[in-house]
Amino acid sequence: MPDGRLIIERDAQPDHALAVGAALVHTLSPERPVALYGATLQGAALVLGRYQRLSQALPRDNAGHVPVLRRSSGGSTVHAGAGISYVALALQHRSALMACPAQRLLNRNVRGALQGLRLAGVPANYFGRDFLSFEARPAVYVGWDADEAGGVLLEFFVSDSRSCWLAAHESGYPVRQEDVLRGRAPTTLVESAASAQGVQALEKIAEGYAKGFHAVWQREAETQGLKQPDSNAVAGVVSPREELSLGLSWSQPFEEAIGFVSAGVALDAAGKFAALRLAGDFFAHRACAAALERMLVGVTPTADGVGRAVDAAYAASGHDVEGVRSMRSLQEVILEAVAAAKRETEPEQE
Repeated sequence: MPDGRLIIERDAQPDHALAVGAALVHTLSPERPVALYGATLQGAALVLGRYQRLSQALPRDNAGHVPVLRRSSGGSTVHAGAGISYVALALQHRSALMACPAQRLLNRNVRGALQGLRLAGVPANYFGRDFLSFEARPAVYVGWDADEAGGVLLEFFVSDSRSCWLAAHESGYPVRQEDVLRGRAPTTLVESAASAQGVQALEKIAEGYAKGFHAVWQREAETQGLKQPDSNAVAGVVSPREELSLGLSWSQPFEEAIGFVSAGVALDAAGKFAALRLAGDFFAHRACAAALERMLVGVTPTADGVGRAVDAAYAASGHDVEGVRSMRSLQEVILEAVAAAKRETEPEQE
């Protein structure tokens, strides 16, 4: 019967809500291993997933219309603002609510949200992707982050009176061959005639976790002191200059299970890896990227070497990874980025 912190706000700006969510994990303790923050939102923003590359995920002419933010959890871009609510569920460890084996972070920990949404009068379901559905229509986007210390953050974007999903023309990615929403049109609490909406729906979600997991909420009214995430948190405003400063050569986006993946690399004067980054709409434990970089930086790129490192960091590490069907996809985008880096340095070598 875990004790937890509960905070629910009205009409928060998206950047404020994301900052509170990013900080929640760092407030947890063995005595209070769970925290839930919910907020109805105002204003408007586009919110990138932790690993997305701005210039690939959004069209160039789209970024200037509304602020572009980045959240702590992985996954794809969503709308945040008026008509959408935000929920952050922080766990000191993956099994703080119930036993949770690898690859089950969403499956196990969205259950309280499902129960709460059902209390709000909608038939909520989870079909194993990155969203919750009302009946079979996507209605709540959900992503996760897991840090090196074992902390877990789930972030929910609840379509209250407005869908959080981007329209096709708002995405900068190539046209997908496979519809991530499986041909289902998104819906909202209002359209689904929910008995609770806005703050009342957030209260129901908190009640769902209390009923489903016997969580005992200690309600707090203030978020003061909760908006200072650590240096590893990424929630905040995104600038195009952020990516230019990395100095990486990039592959093209490659379609995967729930989105796209790409890679950026930099090579040193000897042609060895100097820097490496995987980008896209996937979810991964933070330790995976760090492990991959440790194994490859300073190493001459080869197909076998990259493949072994990807398998060790993402497939054999014991850490969660979702949204990628085959590790070969990661190997191929890294090798494509290596080829791009070599092409870009050839004129300098001549």
